[in-house]
Amino acid sequence: MTTLLSRADAEELRRSWDVRQGPFLPHRDEAFAVLADAALGRRALDLAGGTGAIASRLPNAEVTLLDVDPVLLVIARAALGDRVAVVAADLSAPGWGAGLEFDAVVAGTALHCFAPDRLRALYGEIHAVLAPGGVFANADRMPVDAERAPESNDGMPGWHEWWAKALAHPALAEAARDRVDGKSADFYPPASWHVEALRAAGFDNVEVRWRRDDTAVVVARRTR
Repeated sequence: MTTLLSRADAEELRRSWDVRQGPFLPHRDEAFAVLADAALGRRALDLAGGTGAIASRLPNAEVTLLDVDPVLLVIARAALGDRVAVVAADLSAPGWGAGLEFDAVVAGTALHCFAPDRLRALYGEIHAVLAPGGVFANADRMPVDAERAPESNDGMPGWHEWWAKALAHPALAEAARDRVDGKSADFYPPASWHVEALRAAGFDNVEVRWRRDDTAVVVARRTR
């Protein structure tokens, strides 16, 4: 008999996930508020949305959350309910966006997982899934000093403990068996790299919309 993850347990796992993420992305709440503002009232795609930290901030948008991790997908579905479409897809595979169209695409603390060549290609794929006039916003560590890269998730306090607790939950046992623990590229270029890569992918009006210390949000628009 399959054990279902309760909404209360999902919310607790999501809350503790956010706590663990906090030291990795300082000013995370402010950065995600900028992402939510970019997607306000739109058909929005939350890329590599994890447990739903950004999607939960978009109550008035038609939101699709996309992620590859089966454990995070189960948590997001239980925490967010029917309000958000939660979809499994692998952003490392070029065909992930086939047939999709959105007015806004957002990503938070996620795209550093991809190496430079793949991230450049991914920016082109994001451009392709946006409707004309659509907006893409990405929040991550984008150090002012290009020589100073932040630590990886492996160095975050409590990171392994969170995963141990999640994987031990009976309702997540089946998803845990399907999980592949991929390796992050931990690629943290300055914001100027993202601006140039987005322009090369066809975006217009690319800007650093917000910054505090090494945390930044880059916003780009598809005008045609």
